[in-house]
Parts: sequence; C-alpha cells; structure tokens
Amino acid sequence: MIAQLFNYVHPLSRMLRRRKRYYRQQALPSKIGHLVSLPNITHSTLVSEVEYLVLDIETTGLDPNQDNILSIGWVVVAKGCIEVNSSYHCYIKDNVQVKPETAVINHITPNMLAKGISIQSAMNQLFRAARNRVLVAHCSAIESAFILRYLTKFYGLSSLPLLWLDTLQIEKNLATAINRHQKIDVELTATRSRYCLPEYVSHNALTDALSTAELLLAQIRRVQGNKPVALGMLYSLSEVK
Repeated sequence: MIAQLFNYVHPLSRMLRRRKRYYRQQALPSKIGHLVSLPNITHSTLVSEVEYLVLDIETTGLDPNQDNILSIGWVVVAKGCIEVNSSYHCYIKDNVQVKPETAVINHITPNMLAKGISIQSAMNQLFRAARNRVLVAHCSAIESAFILRYLTKFYGLSSLPLLWLDTLQIEKNLATAINRHQKIDVELTATRSRYCLPEYVSHNALTDALSTAELLLAQIRRVQGNKPVALGMLYSLSEVK
C-alpha cells in the first residue's frame, strides 16, 4: 500500500498523468500531438531503456517574448551512447536582428542566418526528432520557454507538458544532497570540468548539445554506481528544489 502511494505521488508519475489528461482533452495537430504521448514509461523505467533528445538553442537574449531563436542543435542518446550520426544543427533566417552583445558570445552573424531555414521548418524537424524521446538541456527553462513561445504563436497553446531532464538542476541537486549549503558553479563548462570531460568551445548550439549529452551520461554513471537507475530518480533530481 505504501509503495503504491509512493508510486502514485512520485513527481514523474504526476507528470505522466498530467500529460495523459492533456493529450485526451486537447485537440492537438499531428505535428505536436506525439510530444505529450510518450508511450510505455513509468517512474520505474530504467534510464537505459529510454531515448533522449539532447538540445541547445542559441537566442538573441533570455526573454522569449522579446528575443528570437538564432540556431538550434540536437543529438540523440540511446542505450547509454551518443548517436553522433543523429546530430543536427541549423540557423534561423527569419529576419532576426543580431544583437552585438549576444554576437560576442555565440559568434552568430547575419551572413550565417541568411543561409538558414525558417523557424517553422526548424521546429517541425525538432518535433519529429523528439518523437518517443525525453528532452534534455542544460538549464532547460530557457529551451522550454522559447519552444512554448513558438507553440503559443503558431498553435495558440498557452502550455504543453513536455518531459524534460535538466543537467544543470541534476548537478545542483547532487551537490546539495551532499552538503545543502554547498554552492558550486553549475554552468556547462564548469560542470563538465568536474567530471574531467574535455573542454569545448561553448555557445554553438550543436557543440553545447553534444557537451550536454556527454554530461548527462557522466551524471547517470555517477548516480547509478553498481546498480541500474530508474528514470524517476533522474527526473526527481531534475526538479527545482
């Protein structure tokens, strides 16, 4: 009885029920309906049995209501491996004005954007790639906010219960589990260095997606030790405490 109650109130179980209700109640276009219909997953599903789409979005700023997407990159993680041949990167050409302050960081120029694709084409490809996969990002609140802004603008949706893992929040919660007063640098580069992962040039969407994918696998190895890890545990570590 206690185990059943624990399973019912688990954060991932609550999210999966929310997604199921949303899917039944909303008439969603086929292009995005599958984003909330991830099949055959429970809080006890092993992380090794799930596929992940690890992504990064470069933007002109952090406000999705005022800023725009400049580029998107992603890669698939499946069966504990990064599928490099699944990697994808694109620039967005939709009359986006590059801000000098962000160009200094991500080095994206108007010439790069001019050779890009439309935001609709990019998002349609992203949504296809996300089919039957859990989304992953480092500080997923940014990617989530810009994706929701797109869904609001083009589909009139004010919410969509996407299933995310956040490697930044996982790292923060792992640190506070050891020492709740401990403060660490959880930026992607600093976090990777603690796992002795190689240093990459950051703020390229595909490079950051690959960097995050490597970090995710390192964090899973840290959590699992000698026994398999359930997706529910990783999802709990992804939550803001």
